Amino acid sequence: MATIKDVAEKSGISIKTVSRVLNGVETVRPNVRAKVEAAIRDLNYRPALAARQLVSGKTYILVILVPDVAAWYYSRMLLAMAQACRAVGWHLVVEVFDRQALEGDEDWAITLSCNADAVIVLPPWSDHPQMLRSLERLGLPAVRVAAQAQGYGMVLDVHDRAVSAQLVTHLIAQGHERIAMIAPPSPHFASEQRHLGYRDAMAAAGLEAPAHYLIRSTMTFESGQDAFAQLITLPQRPTAIVAVNDATALGAMTAALRQGLRVPQDLAVTGFDNSNESRCSLPPLTTVEQPFEQIARAAVLMAIDREDTPGDAIGPRIILRESTEGIA
Repeated sequence: MATIKDVAEKSGISIKTVSRVLNGVETVRPNVRAKVEAAIRDLNYRPALAARQLVSGKTYILVILVPDVAAWYYSRMLLAMAQACRAVGWHLVVEVFDRQALEGDEDWAITLSCNADAVIVLPPWSDHPQMLRSLERLGLPAVRVAAQAQGYGMVLDVHDRAVSAQLVTHLIAQGHERIAMIAPPSPHFASEQRHLGYRDAMAAAGLEAPAHYLIRSTMTFESGQDAFAQLITLPQRPTAIVAVNDATALGAMTAALRQGLRVPQDLAVTGFDNSNESRCSLPPLTTVEQPFEQIARAAVLMAIDREDTPGDAIGPRIILRESTEGIA
């Protein structure tokens, strides 16, 4: 089993400085910290948690709050968060909360099964008023991923608005002018930034975004089907649909194909998240890939109050596929 001495030798950094990195001392230079963390990963070094807690007075535990639902986004983010914590010698504890209780009980409060140094909350719960009130009562440092609402804790911007505007600009470059948006259920959701990006791009191109081209959804496959059913009845139906996530995009695209429309010749469709289903659909779905590892690392570093938080380096990217590009 690797020791702190092995980490020092492999990184070329003194044992004292390695210890400072393990204890989260902020004054360590970023390039030195990177060498130590690389050595820790290569050696699979695991410092004794109890000893670190005794010396520093910290628990070195981060809590991530997730709802009682098995969703692809949460599973990907949990894995990335666990890896990000491991890289800096911290431990991740997953606390599952009851969504219905949070939304229906004004007295709902976060209950943790352990002592922790900070809490991370994922969207859309990072903007939920009841969650914000409970975080404030809890009193721990909190990082709210992709949040937009004012409130307790630190906010990590994942740049959804900018990449959504780029996605719409791609459709405009393909010759589309009548572009509809299947948006999140409420403007209070963090994913509303994707709707705002759509409006930014339409305005920049001098194109109209009429009210009947905006359909609010529950971000499910079924709500994507329902949204298309509304859009297809319009006197001038859209020639392209931008959906808030892959599930709604696939619902809309499936409904369009069942109506006999060709994708993308008659209707272009885009999603968001680059889920497994987006790659397996026919045609494959143009979408946005979330940089889970970058988001997780930034959230963890922000939560443990590290100065080298790479927030500006988070860069989602567009994945162009046949639902907008046609068959090459």
